[in-house]
Amino acid sequence: MSSPDLTKASAMELSIGHRASRPAPAQLGGRALFLLLILDLSYFINAMDRQVFAVLLPDIKVAFGLTGGQAGIIATIFTLGMGLAGIPAGYLADRFGRKKIILISLVIFSVSCALQAVAVGIIDMTLWRVLSGVGEGMQNAALFAAVGAFFSRNRGFAIGSINAAFGVGAFTGPLLGGAILSATGDWRMPLFVFGGIGLVILLMVLVLVPQSVTEVGRNQERNTSPSSVTTNAGTNFLNRRVVCAGFAAAAGGFTIYGYLGLYPTYLRDAHGFTASQAGWAASMFGIGALGALVGGAIADRVDQRLLNVAGFVGIMVLGAAIFGFTTPLAVQMTLSLLLGVAFTGIVYTNTSTLMQRSVDAKYVGRVSGLFVAAMYIPASISGYFFAHMRDSFGWQTAGIIQLTVIPIIGLIAMAAMGKTPARTNP
Repeated sequence: MSSPDLTKASAMELSIGHRASRPAPAQLGGRALFLLLILDLSYFINAMDRQVFAVLLPDIKVAFGLTGGQAGIIATIFTLGMGLAGIPAGYLADRFGRKKIILISLVIFSVSCALQAVAVGIIDMTLWRVLSGVGEGMQNAALFAAVGAFFSRNRGFAIGSINAAFGVGAFTGPLLGGAILSATGDWRMPLFVFGGIGLVILLMVLVLVPQSVTEVGRNQERNTSPSSVTTNAGTNFLNRRVVCAGFAAAAGGFTIYGYLGLYPTYLRDAHGFTASQAGWAASMFGIGALGALVGGAIADRVDQRLLNVAGFVGIMVLGAAIFGFTTPLAVQMTLSLLLGVAFTGIVYTNTSTLMQRSVDAKYVGRVSGLFVAAMYIPASISGYFFAHMRDSFGWQTAGIIQLTVIPIIGLIAMAAMGKTPARTNP
């Protein structure tokens, strides 16, 4: 064989060897599902920390003498930290490793959760809230990228399981936090407890989840051959599908996080519910998030643009029902559950996977960070917006605007995207 032939053969062997050594996307076997469960737990505690604050807010408002607008700000200001951390965290996850970012994020939001309990005023409380959001944003970008890459054959279901874990945490957090508050009479105790649980889960991720799981595709060289592309769409980082999905994420985040921050207060002020009753109703939103398992599986099989349209329309109809009528606790619990299905089960899960499927595997971390930024930066002022609308027009009008008008932006974004093409698994 001539020298050029030897060189060509050697290059082919090296290429084959590189592809063979690259971690392959996982099948949904027993070990893979166990690892997914551990990663789900890290998002579970995230949800507990985030959702308990809304139940504690009336007591915190009294303790610090806050106005309605100030309470609205600290209820949702953590989303500013999440949004600002998203894009840098996505880049760092691609550059230095997703597991490292996940572990660092668990330290940040667990410690800052506990630090909220020792705040002496609105300034340091706001600081710890923003810092907890930074930790959550870092975790979200790195965790969704790791799971989406490792389970790329079943990306919708896997990411749906993360959101389902969030739903369980969102259900458990207000109930456990409310029970601790009732038992101790001190709003600080739930924050201490949840911060400690976060550090325990950090150790579980550190010991039980290998880097071979979290780093799939991270060092992949760009390959534009048809077999390597995750979708038939353009693979540039910022393409039309990514931009349209980003607007949909922004509309969903602004709509829901303003609502979540003040929903228990609405129930207590407008309906006369007790703290425990408001906690039950708010917790049902988390149960609704279990629908992400089904929503994610559906997203693996259908036109995701149309699935998002169904989610946004569901949010609008349920928002009109929640704020348009005086309803008893059982009805509010049911509506809250269905709203959790529409947002977390459909819009959140579907938009996240849609953005990942719109780029090359090497950009999964960065596009996950962009999703976090698009979802949470607008959400950071949504609590203030909702509170201001409430002060100006009352609960009913403000709630209907929050949950029925803003989602129209998401519908427009899906119309501008056009039909999503058929995709091929990597």
